[in-house]
Amino acid sequence: MHTQPRSPITILAIADSDSYLKWAATTLDTLGPDCAPRVVLVRSPIFPSPAQCEAATSGTRFATALPRVVSMPRLRRMLREHTPDVILLAGTGPVMEVVAEIAVRLPSPPALISGIPGMALPARAKGIEFRSRVHSMVVHSERERTEYAALMDALGVRQDLVLNPLPFLPRRAQHSAEATTTLVFTPQALVPRSAHQRERILRALHSAALTHTDLTVVVKVRALAGEQQTHNEQFPYDSLWDDLCERDKGLRREALTFAAGPLSNYLSPGSAHVTVSSTAALESLAAGLPTMILSDFGVNERLLNAVYSGSGCVGTLEDVVELRFGQPDRDWLTANYFHTSPPELPAHLVELAGRARSGTLPTHPPLNVGRRRRRLARNWLRSTVPPALARASQHVSRALRQAF
Repeated sequence: MHTQPRSPITILAIADSDSYLKWAATTLDTLGPDCAPRVVLVRSPIFPSPAQCEAATSGTRFATALPRVVSMPRLRRMLREHTPDVILLAGTGPVMEVVAEIAVRLPSPPALISGIPGMALPARAKGIEFRSRVHSMVVHSERERTEYAALMDALGVRQDLVLNPLPFLPRRAQHSAEATTTLVFTPQALVPRSAHQRERILRALHSAALTHTDLTVVVKVRALAGEQQTHNEQFPYDSLWDDLCERDKGLRREALTFAAGPLSNYLSPGSAHVTVSSTAALESLAAGLPTMILSDFGVNERLLNAVYSGSGCVGTLEDVVELRFGQPDRDWLTANYFHTSPPELPAHLVELAGRARSGTLPTHPPLNVGRRRRRLARNWLRSTVPPALARASQHVSRALRQAF
């Protein structure tokens, strides 16, 4: 039997982007008084702005002050001086791999737990490789647990999979029967990839605004000009819209509104939500609002939206213009993020903290040792140099690859 903590469990969440910060803050906010959580941000090229930090921590206990920002060397000193019972690795794989390597070398190593800030499907070997040294991984649906367990078995990775609801999803509300007065589109940074496809979406949203004269159309972006995201967005929708309106004088620029901030501000009664692939769709489904996953560019793993196949919420750009929304399938909801089983994370944290304090935690070996050293050095540098310099070096490297 493992020693159970008699004092509050100290948990340090380490984040590096806006989406991971949101996941960390909302996850820790669900824990009870037997936990003493903190959040820090480690410097990286995708470091969030103060406005993004405020949006990510909105409504949580961490909203009163912006998280402390630390460099990787400073984080290492911090962990040596005050080692928590548990570290929540709430960041992108490359950065969190470095943090995990620091943690396992501490005199009294903490328990390491990780996860993905939203839909974690499809399960990818690379993501597991980056997190191969953690003890546990949080999954948010029965389907995620099944797919990650199969992939980990194939890779020879031994980790606990902890089923916990997505922390920012409220209990699912009844489907709204109100007429749609606001149409909200949430972009995904990675898909669709081409500017032409994104322009097709903007034109459809514009047509919806003109077809329904009492309709407000909002493009709820994750970042404004100059801000970073977890994934780099090559063709931001606000810039594309400006360019499109310059080329096509028949478009009404004011027909679309671009806004940032918490998505919850826009998911109110009378709203409907459209996306290509986004965890945001789960938020609108939880709110009982009409929700659509666009199928015009495909519904598959490449577009990161295969999980929505069979959801009853897949539609087309033509459906967007006509405001035709389907009804979510109940069996799909149960298997995907709307399960009713109780959260497993609180009890699991107690067990992990007890094992950390008693020194009985296993040390998991890393995967693909041969190529790790160069990758760790590169990612250490990525988290050490100023973000602007790191982004500039990325642009130079990309330009050189394209030129030669």
